[in-house]
This record gives sequence, structure tokens and C-alpha cells, in this order.
Amino acid sequence: MSETNEHAAGDSVPELKQRIRELAGMLHACRLRMPNAPAEAVREMAESEERFALAVRGTNDGIWDWDIRSGKVFFSPPWKSMIGYEDDELENVFATFETLLHPEDHDRVLDTLNDYLAGSIPRYSVEFRFRHKDGSWRWILARGRALRDENDKPYRMAGSHTDVTERKQAEEELRQARRAAESANSAKSAFLANMSHEIRTPMNGVIGMSELLLGTDLNETQREYLEMLKLSADSLLELLNDILDFSKIEAGRMELDAHEFDLSEVVTEISQAMGIRAFQKRLVFKHHITPEVPVRLIGDDGRLRQILVNLIGNAIKFTHKGGVTIEVSMESETADKVTLHFKINDTGIGIAADMRESIFEAFTQAEHSTARRYGGTGLGLAICHDLVALMQGRIWVESQPGEGSTFHFTAAFGRTSGISIKPRSPRIQPVVIAQSSMKVLIVEDGHVSQLVGARMLEKRGHVVTLASNGKEAIDRCDKEAFDAILMDVHMPGINGYEATARIRQAEKASGRHVPIIAMTANAMKGDRERCLAAGMDDYIAKPLRSAELFQVVEQFALPSAAPEPAQPPPAPTPPSPRPQTETPPFDLAEFRESTGDEKLMRKLVAIFSEDAQKYLRKAEKALTAGKARPLYEAAHSLKGMLGVYAARKALTLSSELCEYAHAGDLKGAQIMLDQLKKECALLGDALLAAFGPGT
Repeated sequence: MSETNEHAAGDSVPELKQRIRELAGMLHACRLRMPNAPAEAVREMAESEERFALAVRGTNDGIWDWDIRSGKVFFSPPWKSMIGYEDDELENVFATFETLLHPEDHDRVLDTLNDYLAGSIPRYSVEFRFRHKDGSWRWILARGRALRDENDKPYRMAGSHTDVTERKQAEEELRQARRAAESANSAKSAFLANMSHEIRTPMNGVIGMSELLLGTDLNETQREYLEMLKLSADSLLELLNDILDFSKIEAGRMELDAHEFDLSEVVTEISQAMGIRAFQKRLVFKHHITPEVPVRLIGDDGRLRQILVNLIGNAIKFTHKGGVTIEVSMESETADKVTLHFKINDTGIGIAADMRESIFEAFTQAEHSTARRYGGTGLGLAICHDLVALMQGRIWVESQPGEGSTFHFTAAFGRTSGISIKPRSPRIQPVVIAQSSMKVLIVEDGHVSQLVGARMLEKRGHVVTLASNGKEAIDRCDKEAFDAILMDVHMPGINGYEATARIRQAEKASGRHVPIIAMTANAMKGDRERCLAAGMDDYIAKPLRSAELFQVVEQFALPSAAPEPAQPPPAPTPPSPRPQTETPPFDLAEFRESTGDEKLMRKLVAIFSEDAQKYLRKAEKALTAGKARPLYEAAHSLKGMLGVYAARKALTLSSELCEYAHAGDLKGAQIMLDQLKKECALLGDALLAAFGPGT
């Protein structure tokens, strides 16, 4: 036992000696500061500083005490050992501190110290590098406070040093990791942009040529094979778009484009489009928006469509009998925001309980077998999950295997001035279409893309000139005038951006402006903005779709020389009857292209009269009751249906009926409804004439 005590006492000798040196140093400092102070006061000061030293001793901090007047400094032994020195190896003077500072940090630290002493900054706290005895550099956090006399002049300052080297190293490692991640993201974005361009370019030929061939006379077998080819190409394009969207969300580059839109129109149009798929599977398809939901909202209707199309498409895909229902209701509201609750209910195969959370993760399928039976990549729901989060909402599913599923999601939207648009004079302007042939210059270095674009426009009745590069385009524009230019962006030699700049420069002298439409296989965020900033008027992404191509080109068509329609008198006086035109009730080629299936076209023709009359009766009933909102909804439903049949005139009339309903002009709506009834009757006769009464 005594032997143990002797060992313990022996081990404590160095520590006691070190404490004696510390206390002696503090007492010496006290005498320097208070040379004539009473012994009792000196002893109390020493005891106070001893307590402070003992408190600091249990930490990793080193303390320092600087007599500003004399320049003497007390550096505690831990302060010195922190940088590898024994207590007697460093002199207790301010110069010691200064000489140990890293040359790059020296001026900054002293400036901070002087600013604090001068009262320019409220506290002294600074990080710097301090030289260790072994020559390495340690990161130190220094903090301190000064005592000031009655004239606010500092005479003493004390504080601590903390070794923060490990934290600084961790921060540097984190910075390097962030730089590496940013570099990897940049490389990934560049790779995706290149892959998008490389894949979309050949797909332009596959999809474009498929559309062109489907518009020709084919036997039943040829049409079936070609439709399968186009379906496969469309699936590949959908996969590419999903991967690009998921990558943009993952990189934090997905942004919402908020603007005012019509919710009823969005839901109706999606229901009409997706209803065709449901019809093919003999499923019942319904949609309902509760009355308290505002018609017009502020948000990104494009991304909302993407979510709905994905969820409805899944519901139809996994449902073999029964039906699919869409419901929209109010979740909550404030003065400037509404949160809506969307429900997509199906009677399909359902989802197992252990998969209900994981299906929202990337590349996850509800069952391993679904990838083989139903197809898909498992990206759709992951994209929906992230888009809903961007809309300040959440998404979840309720399901039982064999009993169907209900997908719920909420999303926040801005409010407009109210549920109904303020009364205004309805717009009575026919949709601008190419009444006469346009001269279009296609600038494209790829032969397939040249052929696809040219054939689509020529079949539409336009005159097409080809140029293989930017220089040829500039030369062509110098020699002749064009109504529009489709400009490929990436070409050897003079690219699309440079060619556009030179054409715009030449136009300054001539005073004319030719619409230039960027035509590119790039589809990443910012591509459209770069094209518009370069002086182009619009943008279309490859692969080209004929309907989209016609819309983007023909928006620049000059109006025909036909007489202007009479201006409508102020509400509530009914509008003047629309001038008669020779526009056919529907476009057979466009109808065939939009459906892509001869059998489906015949089914749609067979059900046209029944569906059209259903919506017309709803509109008539709403008018009789004097209710503008149900009239608007019926007109929108009819508008969405007519869009499937490529019935331009009927579509225009239904759009105008919507305008009157929004404006609350029921007298004008009655006249427009009467015209729409006549046009629907003509359309029904034209459909039967084209496909035969036995359809």
C-alpha cells in the first residue's frame, strides 16, 4: 500500500512543479500590474487567477494574459505545449506571439487585434495558422477581452487559444469533396446534354419517317408494323425525357415556371387524351373538380400535367377491368394561396404494403415482374415525388393487392383575383393557321432531319428550301426572302447561333425581320433561353412532331386576305354571326396522326355523336339555368374532345363559348352554342362520310 502511495507521489512531482511555476508566473504578473498593492489584495488576485487556470486546465485551451502597458505576456504551459514547447522554451513577451504567426496571416491578425483595441469591432475572435515546434502549422482560434480605464483606454487583455486544426482539415476535405461533386455534376450535365443530342438526332429520323409513312396508303399489316415501330420510338423518347428530368432534379436544376392557368382546362384536356387509352382497354374513365376549387390559378401547369399524366398512365396500365377516376378538391387556403388535393383512384392490381414507400424511389418497381410484364424504368414516381415537393406538397398511396390503388398528392398554387374572370369582351378571333403557302428555309446538316422536316412541311402545302450549313443559310437569305427559317443549332463551320447573328446584322440595313426557329436535339434546361438570347424567335426540340412543327412555324404565317370578321358589339349585345369559311369540318391526316391507329379512329368516329350530344346537352341545360360555371365546364369538356378529332372550326367555336361563359355573357354564349351545334352536326356527317356509315 505504501509502495503504491510512493509511486503516486512520485508521479505527481512534475505536475506540482508545473503548477508552482504557473502560480509564480501569475503572482509575478500581479505584482507588475499592482506594484504597491496590499499583500491581501495580491493574494486574492492570485487565488482568483488560480481558479481560472484550474478551470482552463481541464480543457484543450491555452490561456494568455497581456499587460498592454509593459508589453509583458503570460502564456500558460498548455498554451505553449499546444505548439510543442516546454514552458521555459518560449519567452513571455508579445514578440513571441508575433513571430509564430504564419506570414500570410500576420497582418490580418494584427489588424483585427488593433481594430478591437481601438473599439472598431465589438469582440476579438480570429483564426490563424501558428508554427509548431516541429515546423508544421496548427490552426488556432484566439479569443479575448480587454479591460479599459476610465478613459476607455485598454490596459490589459486576456484570452485563450484553441487548437482547431482537425476542424479546419475536415472543412477543407468537405470543400474538396464539394468541388469534386460539382465537377462531377458538371461532367454529368455535359454528358447528358451530349447524349440527348446524339440520341434525339437519329430518333428524329425514326419518329419523323414513321409519321410520314402513316400518312400514306398502307395495307393493314404494314400499318400494324409501322404503328408498333412508332410506339417503340415513342417509348424510347419517353425514357430519355424521364432520365433527363430525373438528372435535373437530382442536380437541383429543376425550376417551376409559375404563370396563370386554367385548372379545369388542364384536367379536361388530360382526361380527353388519357381517355383514349382507357377506351382501348374498355375502362370507365371519369374526372371531377369540386365547386370550391378556383378555376384559375398561378403555378406551373406543365409540371402539373406531367404529374397527372404519369399517375393516370400508371393507373390505366395496371388496371384491367373497372375504371380510373380523378378527383380534385380543396385541401386548405389562405388569402394568397390554395393547396389542392388530387386523387387518382383505380381498380387495378394494387400494391403490397412493404412497397408503398419504396415505389417513390428511383428505379423501383412495385414487383420485380412488372418490369417484364408492364414495362417502365421506375423513374416516373420518383420524378412525381420530387415535382410535388417543388410544389410545396406531398405524395402518398393507399392500396391493397388485388383491390386497386389511390394515389394522393397535394400541391400549392397562387390565387388570382377570384374564381371567375372579370367580365370582359370575348375574343372572337379564329385560330391563326396557314391560309396560304409559306416559304420556309430549313438549315440542317443531317440528311435525315432535312428530309423529315421538308416532307412534313411540303405535305402541309409549304415551299421548302434546304441549306446544309450556316454559310449556305446566310447566302440564301441574301438572295431571297423567306417567311420562316428552321435553324439547326449545332452544325460544322458556321453554327446556328453565328448564322442567326449574321442574318440579324444584315437585317439592320434592310429593315425586315425573318422569324428564325431554333431546331435542336438539345433539350436541357437553358437551351431554349440560349436560343432566344441569340436572336431566334422560337424553339423546337427534335425529334420533330408534325403537329408541333406546324404550330411553331405557322404562328408566323401572314393572315390571309380574307375579309376581317365584324367586331362584336359591347356586351351584353350578342356578337355578329361568324363569316362563313371553307374550312373543312376536320383534318383527316391530322386525325390519323394524332391517334396513330386505324381501328381506334373508327371507334372514335362511332362514339362521336353520343359524346358530343352529351356535352352539348349539359351546356344547354346550364344556359337554361343561367349558370356560367357549369356552362364553362361543359364547353371545356367538349373542347378537349374535339381536339382529338382535329376539328379546327368546332374547336375554335368551343373555345369562344368558353370565353363567353367566363365573361358571364350568356346571350353571346347562346348564339355561339347554336353555331357549335350546327358545326358538330356537320362534323358528325363528315366523319361518317370519311369512314362509312357502318363504322
